[in-house]
Amino acid sequence: MFWNFTEDQLYTIPSVIIGIIVLLIFLNLIKKKRKRLHEKSEINQSNYSGYDSTSSPLIDAAVPQSLSGKKPSSQESDTPWFQRLRHGLEKTRAQLVQSLDDYFSNTTHLATRDQLLEHLFELLILADVGVSTSEILVQRVKARLTSEDYSNKEKFKAILKDEILLILKTSFENKNGTIETPKYSPHIVLMVGVNGAGKTTTTGKLAFKAYQKEKSVIIGAADTFRAAAVEQLAVWSDRSHAQMIRLKEGSDPASVAYEAARRAQEQHADICLIDTAGRLQTRQDLMQELSKIARVTGKDIEAAPHEVLLVLDATVGQNAVQQAKLFRDVVKVTGIILTKLDGTAKGGVAIPIAFELGLPIRYVGVGESVEDLELFSPEEFVDALFI
Repeated sequence: MFWNFTEDQLYTIPSVIIGIIVLLIFLNLIKKKRKRLHEKSEINQSNYSGYDSTSSPLIDAAVPQSLSGKKPSSQESDTPWFQRLRHGLEKTRAQLVQSLDDYFSNTTHLATRDQLLEHLFELLILADVGVSTSEILVQRVKARLTSEDYSNKEKFKAILKDEILLILKTSFENKNGTIETPKYSPHIVLMVGVNGAGKTTTTGKLAFKAYQKEKSVIIGAADTFRAAAVEQLAVWSDRSHAQMIRLKEGSDPASVAYEAARRAQEQHADICLIDTAGRLQTRQDLMQELSKIARVTGKDIEAAPHEVLLVLDATVGQNAVQQAKLFRDVVKVTGIILTKLDGTAKGGVAIPIAFELGLPIRYVGVGESVEDLELFSPEEFVDALFI
């Protein structure tokens, strides 16, 4: 009977009951979690047939829908590139061009030419064009303005547009060719950049685009310290029908780069893309490692690497320019890939990249899907910014 229990037993019984309740709740949570994982596994297997279903769901999620088994949405597959670019530059356009329109609408009849030019300078700074490049642009616009033009909004904008286009056309001849027009076979491309710029995803997208043009591709997974990068490239390699060269985790990245270049030469591949680990430009040891990677790719292949593409995140604005300067000092950067333009009002950073660095922008990215990475056209870029 209850009243026959000792005092210690009376304290023990509620503890046991509470323990049983907690155990039942815990088991129920495990059961629900297993069910969710099972459902997610079935989804991953249906979307990525042919790829190891044990890969991390986070890696699978990093692959654009257009590469999965799902049918791309009409917006992804049917929207012309110019409309994608214009939509991607929406925030930058609002920051620069629409703000200029508003200024003309509100204060033109009161503003002097110097006041208008000062306001233009401020807008360029806010769009992350940078101080030195903004000063040059303002001086060039001023030199072309007559005393009457400062009150003509369309004339003023046309002059500004022309000067920006002139800067963006700044480039140099890459005698080693590009991915689209390779001079060598195989065409060795080294992908570099800081952490988080989208380098690995961009490498995969370039591989897929090369495959669409019926080019054979070999990918070197030289980011040997981040398993996620290797697995992500494995998915892209599968979808691009490319061969991926990988070594065990923690291997010397230069060894991977050398092996990928050698294999591309042996198999007469058209393109060899080497994805390197993201690294802070302030880490001298990692930057020197990058220099070593570049050297070994050219050990047995003439003039390799034929391209060194630096992936820059547009959302970091002027920091991207500083990153480019430091990377250029270590490896011979031949071109820029500017990503994440759709997520920032700092798209004006493309202008100082061309003006201060003299480096051509090869590609721009305005979204997650493979269709959202395209060859850079200065004319299209400026039209999308001003129209």
